[in-house]
Amino acid sequence: MPKIAFLFPGQGSQTPDMGAELLTDPEVADLCERCSRSADVDLRHLLIGADDDELRLTQNAQPALCFMGVALTILLQRRGIEPAAAAGHSVGEYAALAAGGAVGAPHVIKAVVERGIAMAGAVPAGTSSMAAVLGLDSQAVEVALAGMNDAWPANYNTPTQTVIAGTTAGLEVAARRLQEAGAKRVIPLNVSAAFHTPLMAPAAERLRTALERIEWRSPRVPVMANLTGRQHQGGDRIPHVMEMQLRSPVRWAACVGSLLEMGCDTFIEVGPKRALTGMMRELAPGKNAVAVSTPAACSELAIPV
Repeated sequence: MPKIAFLFPGQGSQTPDMGAELLTDPEVADLCERCSRSADVDLRHLLIGADDDELRLTQNAQPALCFMGVALTILLQRRGIEPAAAAGHSVGEYAALAAGGAVGAPHVIKAVVERGIAMAGAVPAGTSSMAAVLGLDSQAVEVALAGMNDAWPANYNTPTQTVIAGTTAGLEVAARRLQEAGAKRVIPLNVSAAFHTPLMAPAAERLRTALERIEWRSPRVPVMANLTGRQHQGGDRIPHVMEMQLRSPVRWAACVGSLLEMGCDTFIEVGPKRALTGMMRELAPGKNAVAVSTPAACSELAIPV
């Protein structure tokens, strides 16, 4: 039997109308209404009515993506497809924790709404951002940025893809350093702030207060933490770990490495687009990696035995 890991994408995977088919399912539609009331957010609008500009806003993208992950997990489990482990990239880690049984859907959406609002207000708009560094290994990126206090590695995605983040001025200096170090490309990302860096400290502190109001359980299956690349240890530690996640780099390559060490051989990306599935060619060559974003994709999914 395959050993399945569910993977949940982060911000940037959202698309307009991404929940249209999902919300035709009565159980999912009912859950959407309950989560919307609990978190004081109009999830239905975000999933089927919001345009690109509205969805690009951090405080909108995050709860919409998290709900997509939670809802698609329900449809997969209805088919008897259960994860042996889970991981999520950035905000995707919240959907992974829900899939792992650490928190219920209304509470996790409430936490993610608070996270998005806190992140959106952490720094003045237009003063910081992120960029993808291609064709340079992560250690070389660290060496190039050594000594800088306004640009940092933010996502260790694959051995040849690292995302950096910092102030606008810091990123300009960092891009020059990285190109001199041999990076093939340094691509600015269309995001509103320097996520997963020390600049997120005010947001992380606000988030911690919200997380401590939620009762977190130990996950039923291993859920990898972006902070360490290893599995979460106990529900009582989750608020601290997720606070630190917001101000620390996402160690995605290490998360996938831990899943492989556990023996996971089949990876299902649970959410829109295929950002994480694309990375698996480098992170887990030869392993089965697929993506599901609609009820039809869930029902048609064939898992090799």
